[in-house]
Amino acid sequence: MYEQLMLDNHWNEGTILFHALYHPDGKNIDGFGLHSDLIDATGEMLVAYSCKYGITKDKKDKKIADQVFDGILKAETVTGVPGLVARGFYKANEPQWFEKAWYDEWHWSSSMPGYRWLGDQSIDKLVSIFHALGMYYELAADDEYKKKVEGLLSRFIGKIVNDNFRIMDLDGKLTLWGNMCPDLPHNKLNSLVALAAVKAAQQFTGESRFASAYKMLIEKYHYDDRQLLTNHLFPEHMRHIWDDYHAVRSLYTVMQYETDPDLLNKYRMTLNRQWYVWKDITFEEESTIFYIMLYDLMTGENAMEDPARIDVLKSMNGHKRGTRTFNLPMEDGSRMKITTEYDRASTAFIRNYWFGRYFGFVDPSW
Repeated sequence: MYEQLMLDNHWNEGTILFHALYHPDGKNIDGFGLHSDLIDATGEMLVAYSCKYGITKDKKDKKIADQVFDGILKAETVTGVPGLVARGFYKANEPQWFEKAWYDEWHWSSSMPGYRWLGDQSIDKLVSIFHALGMYYELAADDEYKKKVEGLLSRFIGKIVNDNFRIMDLDGKLTLWGNMCPDLPHNKLNSLVALAAVKAAQQFTGESRFASAYKMLIEKYHYDDRQLLTNHLFPEHMRHIWDDYHAVRSLYTVMQYETDPDLLNKYRMTLNRQWYVWKDITFEEESTIFYIMLYDLMTGENAMEDPARIDVLKSMNGHKRGTRTFNLPMEDGSRMKITTEYDRASTAFIRNYWFGRYFGFVDPSW
């Protein structure tokens, strides 16, 4: 039911709107919603259908996975800049009011006339892309699509490497949350993300430049030591559960493909620090049980055998619907209030289910 809801109401040319909005006037406009987290929901859907196809081998599931990947690819094409991936995009005759509801970094596409796209790409979307593309590559992509994955990772992560580990926007300036640069102060989590990004690119493209970049980050800039303090243990108010989301997927990537025992020990030390918080984690957000499943896969400690965590899997949901009022800034400096219904994506829940099925955490009889 939730999968069909995503395909019907949240579908935007292969991408998935995290928040689908309903036009107050009843108009049906494709891509009508909030686009700032579109790449996250799209990545979750790609992981879900990659795992689902890994189980069912149903061509219909593979087709959807391919279409979702094509949506991510279109998010690059629409910017007109190889390696620059938009936060979101939609087809439009004129800008829609939801553009003012969050980020004001919208552009007309020079490469796809009649499209608008959202800039100011961020590191969390980078993680969503390399994690989702890795799962898709291994479980669902055929030879044709594997080449497309390799090409996208080569351009996207290659551009970041060429820009000195910065995500640069259309104007050539560093995005707000795009700093992994060794020459600029940055969050230690971003050091881990940088290592995971180039490790993923190295794994799937086989290009030596990514192995060289990975080696440089470690030997010259000691990112392997910086990433040891990825999370905040104390004070507790400094902990951010969504930072943990980026950390766990990055750790899963480096620990899956790294072979050096010393580096693996360092990544395991980081994972141990994360577990200090996760062992007592609560599950108000549907994504957090995913952390435990990934931890279990990385360690083999059977952390998911806890009856309380099994109950979380059995009672998973994640769908939210309601009404929101937006107070939008206008060109003359005034404000306009618009009230509309919204529907939040269920992609994390769908991902958790099929990921859990594929890796044996979810019993199909449930």
